[in-house]
Amino acid sequence: MMTSRSDAGWLRRRVGRELRTLRERAPERVGRRISTSEAATELGCTQPKITSMEQGKYRLQWRDVRDLLELYGATDSEKTRLVNWAKRSNEPIWWAPFSEVVEDWFAELIGGEGEAEREITYEHGLIPGLLQTRKYIEALTRASPVVNQQYHDLVVGLRIERQHRLFDDEYPLKLEALIEESVLSRPVGSEGVMREQFAHLVSLGNYDNIDIRVVPTSAGAHAAIDGSFILLEFEEFQPAVYLQQHPVVGARYSDEREVADVYTDIAKQVRDVAYSQEVSLELIDSMSRDFSG
Repeated sequence: MMTSRSDAGWLRRRVGRELRTLRERAPERVGRRISTSEAATELGCTQPKITSMEQGKYRLQWRDVRDLLELYGATDSEKTRLVNWAKRSNEPIWWAPFSEVVEDWFAELIGGEGEAEREITYEHGLIPGLLQTRKYIEALTRASPVVNQQYHDLVVGLRIERQHRLFDDEYPLKLEALIEESVLSRPVGSEGVMREQFAHLVSLGNYDNIDIRVVPTSAGAHAAIDGSFILLEFEEFQPAVYLQQHPVVGARYSDEREVADVYTDIAKQVRDVAYSQEVSLELIDSMSRDFSG
């Protein structure tokens, strides 16, 4: 799958992790262990180059990737996929104009979004970023103690550009947004900002690839009550999870199977207690009157 939001850096890191996994599994595939030094000898390069490739820190040459995959006993489908990613990993990064405000952990998220088939986001504090209006984003940015106001326009622009993934011409991201009911009562900006934000949510709910569900306050303590998260699901490999924390601390992006499995189950449990999309959009529309002045 190729989208308009594919991310070269994310692809390099993903290829690197898979190369390392395949090398470590070589005994199962080719009947012998292969060290990074042996791989370097076979490739005719230095051992640090192999290590850098596995860490996603080296500009990939697709022929190198092809030769390593052959050495490690990769399947034909693995070769096709990883060589394709290696070729794409040298393309320009779409968020380069905003790089001054992109932390490493956020680069992992937006890189993953570029390749994901589906995203499930649970939010208990704010409207999810992919669904925010420009004025809502501007109000948040002005209120944030960690955003240097000289970068205000970059932060706003990045978030708006990130939303374009929902409207990709060929592969729009499928989004399921689980939003706490209390979020709808929290004013961000003026009453006009909130009315516009609610109208935007109702409008987005008409898209086939966007599912917006409100988690009622009456649900009480549920599986995700401890914090917001984003779960990314892919066509060709296991899900990844982005765990949101306080902006000063940062966040964590994990593609460990155990972590992904836990949050896949949590998402299901939250979905089970949430309103349907139809009921949720009716609620959002009715609550907009609370900001009618």
